[in-house]
Amino acid sequence: MKLKKILAGLIIFLFSLQGFEGQALATEGCESGETTICTIEIWLAHAQKKKNKELRKFLKSNSLKVLRHTIQYWKPLGGHPPTNIAIGSGLAVKDAQFAIDLALQYNDKIDGLIFQSLNPPNYVAIATSAWDDKSETKISPEELEKLRDPSLTTEAFHKLYRDLTGEAGVVPTFY
Repeated sequence: MKLKKILAGLIIFLFSLQGFEGQALATEGCESGETTICTIEIWLAHAQKKKNKELRKFLKSNSLKVLRHTIQYWKPLGGHPPTNIAIGSGLAVKDAQFAIDLALQYNDKIDGLIFQSLNPPNYVAIATSAWDDKSETKISPEELEKLRDPSLTTEAFHKLYRDLTGEAGVVPTFY
């Protein structure tokens, strides 16, 4: 019961961070001022645990704040983590594409996008299991490649992301 109240409070808090359309301008950076990714959470296969120091150093070298629980690992017999990504609406295109590349490097593939309206603007989650199936849209490798297009502007990236998730023009609802 207490967990449900905490989860409900967290969801309400996350919605309060979003604009009416679930969009934010990717103009505000984080503490470092060098990135628009203020929070990153990564879940990886247990086999990747041996690269923990290397990954933490890599994230810090890219001006990302790395906390103790920034990177978590699945149990040895837990199978493969989800192959999705959540990209907040406030990320600059270079940071969003950096997160996609990071997910591909350490989690093999991306075949799902978590709705932007469910996450804070400056947030990334790689391989998250925090949301149910209704919160994710499956994408093809070709659609993922469109998101990786280096000629995209920040606005074009987020429009494409919302188009792919089906969120474009839809007012977020609490379900």
